[in-house]
Amino acid sequence: MILIRHHNEGNLKPYFYFALEEYILKELLKDDENYFFTWEIHGVVIGKNQVIENEVNLEFLRQSNIDVYRRPTGGGCVYADHRNTMFSIITKKTNKEFTFKTYLSKIIDSMRLLNLNIEFSGRNDLLFEGKKISGNAFLQNKYGMLMHGTFLYDCDLETMVRAISPSDEKLVSKGIDSVRSRVTNLKPYLGGLTQEQLIKHFENTLTNKTYELSQDEVKKIEEMAEKYQSREWIYKKQPAYTKILKKRISGGLFEVKLDLEEGVIKNLKIQGDFFDKTPLDSFEKAFKDVTYEKKQIENILDHHHIESYILDSKTEEFKLLLFEGILGE
Repeated sequence: MILIRHHNEGNLKPYFYFALEEYILKELLKDDENYFFTWEIHGVVIGKNQVIENEVNLEFLRQSNIDVYRRPTGGGCVYADHRNTMFSIITKKTNKEFTFKTYLSKIIDSMRLLNLNIEFSGRNDLLFEGKKISGNAFLQNKYGMLMHGTFLYDCDLETMVRAISPSDEKLVSKGIDSVRSRVTNLKPYLGGLTQEQLIKHFENTLTNKTYELSQDEVKKIEEMAEKYQSREWIYKKQPAYTKILKKRISGGLFEVKLDLEEGVIKNLKIQGDFFDKTPLDSFEKAFKDVTYEKKQIENILDHHHIESYILDSKTEEFKLLLFEGILGE
Protein backbone atom coordinates (compact mmCIF):
# COMPACT_ATOMS: atom_id res chain seq x y z
CA MET A 1 0.00 0.00 0.00
CA ILE A 2 0.97 3.62 -0.47
CA LEU A 3 1.33 5.72 2.68
CA ILE A 4 -0.13 9.23 2.46
CA ARG A 5 1.84 11.90 4.29
CA HIS A 6 -0.80 14.51 5.11
CA HIS A 7 1.07 16.73 7.65
CA ASN A 8 -2.13 17.28 9.60
CA GLU A 9 -0.86 15.93 12.92
CA GLY A 10 -2.44 17.59 15.93
CA ASN A 11 -5.59 18.62 14.07
CA LEU A 12 -8.30 16.60 15.77
CA LYS A 13 -11.13 17.72 13.49
CA PRO A 14 -12.13 14.95 11.07
CA TYR A 15 -13.26 17.28 8.27
CA PHE A 16 -9.81 17.27 6.72
CA TYR A 17 -9.55 13.49 6.77
CA PHE A 18 -12.95 12.97 5.16
CA ALA A 19 -11.88 15.39 2.44
CA LEU A 20 -8.51 13.66 2.11
CA GLU A 21 -10.26 10.35 1.54
CA GLU A 22 -12.42 11.98 -1.11
CA TYR A 23 -9.35 13.56 -2.75
CA ILE A 24 -7.52 10.22 -2.92
CA LEU A 25 -10.57 8.54 -4.45
CA LYS A 26 -11.10 11.23 -7.08
CA GLU A 27 -7.60 12.47 -7.87
CA LEU A 28 -4.92 9.96 -6.91
CA LEU A 29 -6.31 6.45 -7.10
CA LYS A 30 -5.25 4.33 -10.05
CA ASP A 31 -5.79 0.68 -10.89
CA ASP A 32 -4.07 -1.83 -8.61
CA GLU A 33 -3.28 0.83 -6.02
CA ASN A 34 -4.12 0.95 -2.33
CA TYR A 35 -3.64 3.99 -0.10
CA PHE A 36 -3.30 4.10 3.67
CA PHE A 37 -3.07 6.78 6.36
CA THR A 38 -3.79 7.19 10.06
CA TRP A 39 -5.45 10.06 11.89
CA GLU A 40 -6.77 11.16 15.27
CA ILE A 41 -9.97 12.93 16.28
CA HIS A 42 -11.81 13.99 19.40
CA GLY A 43 -15.56 13.75 19.26
CA VAL A 44 -18.54 11.65 18.28
CA VAL A 45 -18.80 10.54 14.67
CA ILE A 46 -22.17 9.34 13.42
CA GLY A 47 -22.87 7.35 10.29
CA LYS A 48 -24.14 8.95 7.11
CA ASN A 49 -27.71 7.76 7.64
CA GLN A 50 -28.11 8.28 11.40
CA VAL A 51 -30.24 10.75 13.38
CA ILE A 52 -27.90 12.51 15.83
CA GLU A 53 -30.10 12.68 18.91
CA ASN A 54 -31.00 9.00 18.64
CA GLU A 55 -27.32 8.14 19.02
CA VAL A 56 -25.80 10.56 21.54
CA ASN A 57 -26.31 12.15 24.94
CA LEU A 58 -26.66 15.75 23.78
CA GLU A 59 -26.62 17.22 27.29
CA PHE A 60 -23.35 15.48 28.16
CA LEU A 61 -21.75 16.52 24.86
CA ARG A 62 -22.68 20.15 25.44
CA GLN A 63 -21.38 20.12 29.02
CA SER A 64 -18.13 18.45 27.94
CA ASN A 65 -17.60 20.51 24.76
CA ILE A 66 -17.55 17.38 22.64
CA ASP A 67 -18.40 17.94 18.99
CA VAL A 68 -20.53 15.77 16.70
CA TYR A 69 -19.43 14.98 13.16
CA ARG A 70 -21.08 13.13 10.29
CA ARG A 71 -18.94 10.87 8.15
CA PRO A 72 -19.63 9.97 4.51
CA THR A 73 -19.83 6.25 5.30
CA GLY A 74 -22.69 4.26 6.80
CA GLY A 75 -22.62 2.24 9.99
CA GLY A 76 -23.01 3.19 13.63
CA CYS A 77 -22.01 5.95 16.00
CA VAL A 78 -18.49 5.99 17.51
CA TYR A 79 -16.66 8.07 20.08
CA ALA A 80 -12.93 8.67 19.75
CA ASP A 81 -10.31 10.80 21.46
CA HIS A 82 -6.65 11.56 20.84
CA ARG A 83 -5.71 8.20 22.39
CA ASN A 84 -7.63 6.37 19.69
CA THR A 85 -5.97 5.82 16.32
CA MET A 86 -8.12 5.99 13.20
CA PHE A 87 -7.05 4.51 9.88
CA SER A 88 -8.21 4.70 6.28
CA ILE A 89 -7.67 2.35 3.34
CA ILE A 90 -8.65 3.47 -0.16
CA THR A 91 -8.62 1.12 -3.13
CA LYS A 92 -10.06 0.59 -6.59
CA LYS A 93 -13.21 -1.48 -6.96
CA THR A 94 -12.72 -5.13 -7.80
CA ASN A 95 -14.96 -7.59 -9.56
CA LYS A 96 -15.55 -9.32 -6.25
CA GLU A 97 -18.11 -8.31 -3.65
CA PHE A 98 -16.58 -6.06 -0.98
CA THR A 99 -15.75 -7.71 2.32
CA PHE A 100 -14.13 -6.01 5.32
CA LYS A 101 -12.09 -9.13 5.99
CA THR A 102 -9.98 -8.60 2.85
CA TYR A 103 -8.56 -5.36 4.24
CA LEU A 104 -8.77 -5.96 7.97
CA SER A 105 -6.68 -9.09 7.53
CA LYS A 106 -3.77 -6.72 6.75
CA ILE A 107 -4.22 -5.15 10.20
CA ILE A 108 -4.40 -8.62 11.76
CA ASP A 109 -1.15 -9.64 10.08
CA SER A 110 0.55 -6.44 11.21
CA MET A 111 -0.49 -6.97 14.83
CA ARG A 112 0.67 -10.58 14.72
CA LEU A 113 4.21 -9.21 14.29
CA LEU A 114 3.74 -7.64 17.73
CA ASN A 115 2.72 -11.04 19.11
CA LEU A 116 -0.91 -10.03 19.44
CA ASN A 117 -3.56 -12.39 18.14
CA ILE A 118 -6.30 -10.18 16.66
CA GLU A 119 -9.40 -11.86 15.24
CA PHE A 120 -11.94 -10.79 12.66
CA SER A 121 -15.51 -10.90 13.96
CA GLY A 122 -18.97 -10.40 12.51
CA ARG A 123 -19.28 -8.01 9.62
CA ASN A 124 -16.73 -5.30 10.41
CA ASP A 125 -15.05 -5.71 13.82
CA LEU A 126 -11.66 -6.77 15.17
CA LEU A 127 -11.37 -8.50 18.55
CA PHE A 128 -8.57 -9.13 21.02
CA GLU A 129 -9.20 -11.89 23.55
CA GLY A 130 -12.88 -11.73 22.65
CA LYS A 131 -13.18 -7.96 23.17
CA LYS A 132 -13.67 -5.36 20.46
CA ILE A 133 -10.70 -3.15 19.60
CA SER A 134 -11.77 -1.92 16.16
CA GLY A 135 -15.00 -1.07 14.33
CA ASN A 136 -15.06 -0.14 10.65
CA ALA A 137 -17.22 1.52 8.00
CA PHE A 138 -17.35 1.37 4.21
CA LEU A 139 -18.17 3.49 1.17
CA GLN A 140 -18.15 2.64 -2.54
CA ASN A 141 -18.63 4.99 -5.48
CA LYS A 142 -17.62 5.22 -9.13
CA TYR A 143 -14.04 6.13 -8.17
CA GLY A 144 -13.29 3.25 -5.84
CA MET A 145 -13.78 1.96 -2.32
CA LEU A 146 -13.04 3.44 1.08
CA MET A 147 -12.81 1.63 4.39
CA HIS A 148 -11.97 3.43 7.61
CA GLY A 149 -12.12 2.50 11.25
CA THR A 150 -11.12 2.89 14.86
CA PHE A 151 -8.24 1.24 16.67
CA LEU A 152 -8.46 1.45 20.47
CA TYR A 153 -5.08 2.25 21.99
CA ASP A 154 -6.00 3.97 25.27
CA CYS A 155 -9.40 5.55 24.69
CA ASP A 156 -11.42 6.97 27.63
CA LEU A 157 -14.11 4.30 27.78
CA GLU A 158 -16.18 6.06 30.46
CA THR A 159 -16.48 9.20 28.34
CA MET A 160 -17.29 7.00 25.36
CA VAL A 161 -20.27 5.49 27.19
CA ARG A 162 -21.53 8.81 28.52
CA ALA A 163 -21.26 10.43 25.09
CA ILE A 164 -23.29 7.85 23.21
CA SER A 165 -25.70 6.63 25.90
CA PRO A 166 -28.93 7.93 27.47
CA SER A 167 -28.63 10.58 30.18
CA ASP A 168 -30.02 8.31 32.91
CA GLU A 169 -27.15 7.84 35.39
CA LYS A 170 -28.18 4.27 36.29
CA LEU A 171 -28.13 3.29 32.63
CA VAL A 172 -24.78 5.03 32.17
CA SER A 173 -23.25 3.10 35.07
CA LYS A 174 -24.51 -0.18 33.69
CA GLY A 175 -23.34 0.86 30.24
CA ILE A 176 -19.78 1.51 31.44
CA ASP A 177 -19.56 -1.95 33.01
CA SER A 178 -21.10 -3.49 29.91
CA VAL A 179 -18.66 -1.75 27.55
CA ARG A 180 -15.68 -2.73 29.68
CA SER A 181 -16.78 -6.34 29.39
CA ARG A 182 -17.00 -6.12 25.60
CA VAL A 183 -14.38 -3.54 24.59
CA THR A 184 -10.72 -3.14 25.47
CA ASN A 185 -7.74 -0.89 24.89
CA LEU A 186 -4.54 -2.43 23.54
CA LYS A 187 -2.00 -0.28 25.41
CA PRO A 188 -1.57 -2.74 28.33
CA TYR A 189 -0.72 -5.54 25.91
CA LEU A 190 1.82 -3.74 23.74
CA GLY A 191 4.87 -4.03 26.02
CA GLY A 192 5.31 -0.29 26.49
CA LEU A 193 4.83 0.57 22.81
CA THR A 194 3.63 4.17 22.55
CA GLN A 195 0.78 5.22 20.31
CA GLU A 196 3.26 6.96 18.01
CA GLN A 197 5.34 3.79 17.81
CA LEU A 198 2.22 1.75 17.03
CA ILE A 199 1.36 4.10 14.17
CA LYS A 200 4.93 3.82 12.90
CA HIS A 201 4.63 0.04 13.07
CA PHE A 202 1.51 0.16 10.89
CA GLU A 203 3.25 2.41 8.38
CA ASN A 204 6.32 0.17 8.21
CA THR A 205 4.42 -3.11 7.87
CA LEU A 206 1.43 -2.08 5.75
CA THR A 207 3.01 0.28 3.21
CA ASN A 208 5.94 0.11 0.82
CA LYS A 209 5.73 3.53 -0.85
CA THR A 210 5.02 7.08 0.29
CA TYR A 211 3.05 9.84 -1.36
CA GLU A 212 3.79 13.32 -0.02
CA LEU A 213 0.97 15.84 -0.39
CA SER A 214 2.06 19.18 -1.81
CA GLN A 215 1.01 22.48 -0.26
CA ASP A 216 -1.32 23.06 -3.21
CA GLU A 217 -2.95 19.69 -2.60
CA VAL A 218 -3.35 20.42 1.12
CA LYS A 219 -5.00 23.73 0.26
CA LYS A 220 -7.39 21.99 -2.13
CA ILE A 221 -8.25 19.36 0.49
CA GLU A 222 -8.91 22.07 3.08
CA GLU A 223 -11.35 23.70 0.65
CA MET A 224 -13.06 20.33 0.10
CA ALA A 225 -13.26 19.89 3.87
CA GLU A 226 -15.57 22.90 4.20
CA LYS A 227 -18.44 20.69 3.01
CA TYR A 228 -17.96 18.23 5.87
CA GLN A 229 -17.92 20.91 8.55
CA SER A 230 -21.00 22.74 7.27
CA ARG A 231 -24.26 22.72 9.19
CA GLU A 232 -25.96 21.40 6.07
CA TRP A 233 -23.76 18.29 6.07
CA ILE A 234 -23.83 17.54 9.80
CA TYR A 235 -27.41 18.39 10.71
CA LYS A 236 -29.45 18.62 7.53
CA LYS A 237 -28.23 15.35 6.05
CA GLN A 238 -30.29 13.53 8.66
CA PRO A 239 -33.16 11.34 7.50
CA ALA A 240 -36.66 12.73 8.11
CA TYR A 241 -37.63 12.13 11.73
CA THR A 242 -39.85 13.31 14.58
CA LYS A 243 -38.53 15.12 17.65
CA ILE A 244 -40.57 15.39 20.86
CA LEU A 245 -39.84 18.05 23.48
CA LYS A 246 -41.66 17.73 26.80
CA LYS A 247 -41.48 20.07 29.79
CA ARG A 248 -43.63 21.77 32.42
CA ILE A 249 -43.39 25.52 31.98
CA SER A 250 -45.70 28.46 32.73
CA GLY A 251 -49.15 27.50 31.53
CA GLY A 252 -48.83 23.75 32.07
CA LEU A 253 -47.15 20.65 30.74
CA PHE A 254 -46.14 21.13 27.09
CA GLU A 255 -45.35 18.36 24.63
CA VAL A 256 -44.10 19.72 21.32
CA LYS A 257 -43.95 17.32 18.39
CA LEU A 258 -41.70 18.43 15.52
CA ASP A 259 -41.57 16.65 12.18
CA LEU A 260 -38.18 17.52 10.67
CA GLU A 261 -36.73 16.96 7.23
CA GLU A 262 -33.26 18.18 6.26
CA GLY A 263 -33.28 20.57 9.21
CA VAL A 264 -36.63 22.11 8.24
CA ILE A 265 -39.83 21.99 10.34
CA LYS A 266 -42.50 20.30 8.24
CA ASN A 267 -45.06 20.15 11.03
CA LEU A 268 -45.30 21.38 14.63
CA LYS A 269 -47.95 20.17 17.05
CA ILE A 270 -48.42 21.27 20.67
CA GLN A 271 -50.15 19.03 23.20
CA GLY A 272 -50.41 19.09 26.98
CA ASP A 273 -52.56 19.88 30.00
CA PHE A 274 -52.63 23.64 29.36
CA PHE A 275 -55.73 25.78 28.74
CA ASP A 276 -55.92 27.22 25.24
CA LYS A 277 -57.65 30.58 24.81
CA THR A 278 -57.99 30.22 21.05
CA PRO A 279 -57.29 27.42 18.53
CA LEU A 280 -53.56 26.76 18.08
CA ASP A 281 -53.75 26.09 14.33
CA SER A 282 -52.47 29.47 13.15
CA PHE A 283 -49.66 29.48 15.75
CA GLU A 284 -48.52 25.98 14.75
CA LYS A 285 -48.70 26.77 11.03
CA ALA A 286 -46.35 29.73 11.51
CA PHE A 287 -43.51 27.24 11.99
CA LYS A 288 -44.17 25.21 8.83
CA ASP A 289 -41.23 25.05 6.37
CA VAL A 290 -39.01 27.09 8.71
CA THR A 291 -35.39 26.08 9.32
CA TYR A 292 -35.02 24.74 12.86
CA GLU A 293 -32.46 27.30 14.03
CA LYS A 294 -32.48 29.75 16.93
CA LYS A 295 -32.60 32.85 14.75
CA GLN A 296 -35.57 31.53 12.77
CA ILE A 297 -37.45 30.48 15.92
CA GLU A 298 -36.87 33.86 17.53
CA ASN A 299 -38.16 35.60 14.41
CA ILE A 300 -41.43 33.63 14.49
CA LEU A 301 -41.98 34.19 18.19
CA ASP A 302 -41.35 37.92 17.79
CA HIS A 303 -44.50 38.00 15.65
CA HIS A 304 -46.52 35.18 17.21
CA HIS A 305 -46.82 35.34 21.00
CA ILE A 306 -47.93 32.14 22.68
CA GLU A 307 -49.58 34.20 25.45
CA SER A 308 -52.29 35.02 22.92
CA TYR A 309 -53.13 31.33 22.56
CA ILE A 310 -52.47 29.62 25.90
CA LEU A 311 -53.49 30.82 29.36
CA ASP A 312 -50.63 31.89 31.68
CA SER A 313 -47.99 30.87 29.14
CA LYS A 314 -44.79 32.83 28.43
CA THR A 315 -43.19 33.16 25.01
CA GLU A 316 -39.67 33.27 26.45
CA GLU A 317 -40.13 29.94 28.24
CA PHE A 318 -41.65 28.33 25.17
CA LYS A 319 -38.76 29.61 23.09
CA LEU A 320 -36.23 28.05 25.46
CA LEU A 321 -38.11 24.76 25.24
CA LEU A 322 -37.79 24.81 21.45
CA PHE A 323 -34.11 25.76 21.77
CA GLU A 324 -33.46 22.60 23.81
CA GLY A 325 -34.06 20.54 20.69
CA ILE A 326 -31.77 22.49 18.39
CA LEU A 327 -28.53 20.73 17.47
CA GLY A 328 -25.44 22.89 17.11
CA GLU A 329 -25.60 26.65 17.26
